Amino acid sequence: MQEAVECFKAAADLSSQGIGDAAYTFGMSAITLLARFQQVGDLVDLNDGIIKFQKVLALTPPGHPDRSSSLVNLANALFMRFEQVGDLADFSNGIVKHQEALELTPPGDPRHFGSLLNLANALKIRFEQVGDRTDLNDAIIKYQEALELTPPGHPLRSISLLNLANALKTRFEQVGDRTDLSDAITKYQETLELRPPGHPDRSISLSNLANALFTRFEQVGDRIDLYDAIIKYQEALELRPPGHRLRSSSLLGLATALLARFEQTKKQADLNDSIIKYQESLELRSLGHPLRVNSLLSLADALKTRFEEAGDRADLDDAIIKHQEALELTPPGHPLHSRCLRTLALALSVRLERIDIGESRCAKAFQFVDQ
Repeated sequence: MQEAVECFKAAADLSSQGIGDAAYTFGMSAITLLARFQQVGDLVDLNDGIIKFQKVLALTPPGHPDRSSSLVNLANALFMRFEQVGDLADFSNGIVKHQEALELTPPGDPRHFGSLLNLANALKIRFEQVGDRTDLNDAIIKYQEALELTPPGHPLRSISLLNLANALKTRFEQVGDRTDLSDAITKYQETLELRPPGHPDRSISLSNLANALFTRFEQVGDRIDLYDAIIKYQEALELRPPGHRLRSSSLLGLATALLARFEQTKKQADLNDSIIKYQESLELRSLGHPLRVNSLLSLADALKTRFEEAGDRADLDDAIIKHQEALELTPPGHPLHSRCLRTLALALSVRLERIDIGESRCAKAFQFVDQ
């Protein structure tokens, strides 16, 4: 890699003097610089690569057949620097480049689909960074156009459906329009149909659909959605055996849905199974895992619920231990700190009122009898 970088750098220097194919040489120099940046992590390489791509763009003016690819390469390099440095100006500049590239690849151009996806993905990411719903709405329009370009039978239809479904679900979470959620579910269902048993991405489609169905259950209260979500969570979990990197999230989703069904039907088996799944999820999120707090809180709540149903003090004590660990992992300033304080205080108050005080009263009663 080092030799390739130096060779193309030397060739680029010659191109600056008017020797050789300047656009090709600058482009290859930029590509090797970015490849070395990905290996080594030196921002100097990334910055130099962007400069080279800018020179390539200058050498492919409007009307040049390679201008759209020059725009895309520069945009992607700018996005890469945004991920490293966090300067939103780089990201916005990259979006402008993708917009121009899309204009240069109109419908009918074989590159049109890719240009639509590039721009839609970038707009959705900027929405996640800035929160401007205009970006999200525009991304959805682009995803819808991309879906129209991938009719049933097209090899990329499942990707188009998934992108649109994710964006619609995001908009539902922002705006609350259930039409978006139902439309997302429809798209997730079609995506799943295109990923039959044996497909490498089937577990992802099952989880996406399960999450959306469970969300609609929480909104509308239709048990059919809940039961269907549980079935999808179970199938996804079967496809994520011990050792799978996404097993903990499947366990957590299934546990939460089972707990919700227990609250509807009061079947103890669902509550017990939910706790088992929460416990396994917690084991997979060892100390230092960014989502360990979530698993601790979920397990603690389920244990407290079982205590309230069955009255086994061991469940309440275990719940308090989990709440205490969660609090230790969320110091003041952490977004979950207040929730951890509140839930721990509630669990302690339950133990004080229903157990400690009760035991104290019993002791006094026995003392009175003895007297």
